[in-house]
Order: sequence, then structure tokens, then C-alpha cells
Amino acid sequence: MQYLSFAISPILIVLLLAYLNFKFSLKTTRNLFNALIWGALGVLVLLLTNYLADLQWGDNLKNMRRMGFFVFVVIAFGSELPKFLILRFVFFKNTHFQSPLEGIIYAVFIGLGFTTIATMLYGFDIVGTSHKFYSTTLFLYTYPIASIVTAVCMGFFVGMGKLRKNRLIDSLTGLGAATFFHGLFYFCFITSDKRLLIFTTIGFVLIATTLVVKAATLKSEQLNQ
Repeated sequence: MQYLSFAISPILIVLLLAYLNFKFSLKTTRNLFNALIWGALGVLVLLLTNYLADLQWGDNLKNMRRMGFFVFVVIAFGSELPKFLILRFVFFKNTHFQSPLEGIIYAVFIGLGFTTIATMLYGFDIVGTSHKFYSTTLFLYTYPIASIVTAVCMGFFVGMGKLRKNRLIDSLTGLGAATFFHGLFYFCFITSDKRLLIFTTIGFVLIATTLVVKAATLKSEQLNQ
């Protein structure tokens, strides 16, 4: 059952492509496939940060400060930084990237490209910690979905840079929000805090829904101008 989770990201990719093609009648999916490939390559940064942490500490994360650093810097920042760099410096300059909605779409595909590979790395204990979650299987199945939430946060704020002049602040806000929520998700499992996971899940749904609706509204207003 655990290894079946490796199919979640590819399934989500197919479903999203089908939906976007139905909704917008896509003329080409080349940029979206490029986003997937770039996202998959971004896993190299996570491998590097995880390797450096292993050299320093191994799996000795009993110290709460050390655990927090591992979760929010090594895992979360090490995962979100490459996604941010790809979104901001590869796709942001595209002429059809004009609003937060495009930012969300690109960020989601970059994130799913990333999780397609990263889920397997977690499943085979290549990255992360050997400290067993209360449900490793649940983590692997929900990880791609959680990545969509962090991608929505990042894509929305980076995309806001197309509508406002303070692009640096918007971009850093997107990176910071994605890193925090990624770390919070991982922290729920590494601490086996089921109650925190429930509240985090509810918060993820509300935040992602709000930002997607707001992005769609801004896009509609932009088209009507």
C-alpha cells in the first residue's frame, strides 16, 4: 500500500491537465511539462540539504531546537527554495504569466514534478529521518496534496508581483509562506501530533481555497479591464 502512494502525484498531474484543457482549451502543454521536469530536478537541492544534515547530526534529532531546524530549514526550505527559484526565474518572465492565477498553475506543476520524485525518496528513506512517523503511509499519500497547498501560496504571492511594484516583498512572502506550511505539515508527522495535523489540514483547505478564488477574481478583473 505504501508504494502505491508513488502514483498519487502522476494521477494528480493527469487530472489537472485534463481539467485545464477542458477549462481553457490549451493549445500547448509544453510549458506545463517543462514545469514538471524543472520541479523534478529541484529535488537535488533537498538531497543536498538532507545530506549535509546527515553529516552533521545523523538521525539524532532529540533536541527540540535541532528538530525545528531540520524540519523548517533542511526539509521545508530545502524543498521550497528550488521551487521558488524555478518559478521566479524560469517562468515568471514568460509573457503569458500575467497574474497570480498563472503563478498558482505553474507553481502547482513545479510542485507535483518535485513530489513525483520526492515521494519515492521519502518512501525508501533516502531523505527525511529514520524516526518513524505514526503513519508513514498517510504521510506519503498526503504529501503531494500538501505540496499543492504550498504551491498555491507561493504561486499566488509570486504572481502578485505581476500586478504590483513590490515584487521582492511579494516573492519573499510566497517563499516564506510555502516554507512555513511545508514545515508545519512535516512537523505534524515527525512529532506524531494527530490533533495538530487535523487543524493543519483544515487550515490548508481554507487557505488554498481562499487564494485560488482570489486569484480567479483578480484574473477576471484583469481580463475585463
